[in-house]
Amino acid sequence: NNWGSLSVGGGFRGAGVIPLLPQGGMVAPRGALKWFCPAVLVFAGLLSFVANPRHWLSATLLVGIGVVIMLSLAGAIDAVDLIFPAALIIIGIFVIFGRGWGKPEIAADHVRSFNVFSGSELRSSSQSFTGGDIAVLFGGAELDLRQAGLTPGARLDCFVAFGGTEIKVPEGWRILVKGMPIFGAVENKTTAREDENAPTLEVAATVLFGGLEIKN
Repeated sequence: NNWGSLSVGGGFRGAGVIPLLPQGGMVAPRGALKWFCPAVLVFAGLLSFVANPRHWLSATLLVGIGVVIMLSLAGAIDAVDLIFPAALIIIGIFVIFGRGWGKPEIAADHVRSFNVFSGSELRSSSQSFTGGDIAVLFGGAELDLRQAGLTPGARLDCFVAFGGTEIKVPEGWRILVKGMPIFGAVENKTTAREDENAPTLEVAATVLFGGLEIKN
């Protein structure tokens, strides 16, 4: 399964289970729901860094915000006093490291990208592209495959929630889209949809309050 769908699906399940515990005769830890939200931020940040270390800044911000909220809930710090110095630190990091961002990331036969409150630009020219997975949560991703070639059975897993993903493929590829958007849209604008003999890429799409566009 796509990392994005696993994390978001797990978050929704957790948020739904905690209020139901008393209905089943079980007692939820006191204040469990208020701790759940910052825990999700920390988990999302760690998952984002493991899946895509290049997005270390957004991952660090998510973990930092989650930890600060937890410490504030525990009464260890006053979160309001940290807002101004934290903002200065973030601006400084952007000034120092921001110059190298925005460059396309070169992918090989397999692509994996996990974006939380961030974006990625990927490009592959491999002539034996097998697929991979792209997850976007409150962000965006762009994958350029116009110089690539496909292997039989190539499959791309796409999860988009509150964001957007754009995939560019060569003219002549056949794109098979599977999945159902929920309050979102999946647009296949390629030109070789009906040619069964064309190189075929299967796109398994889960779109929640977002958009996925595939085009030449």
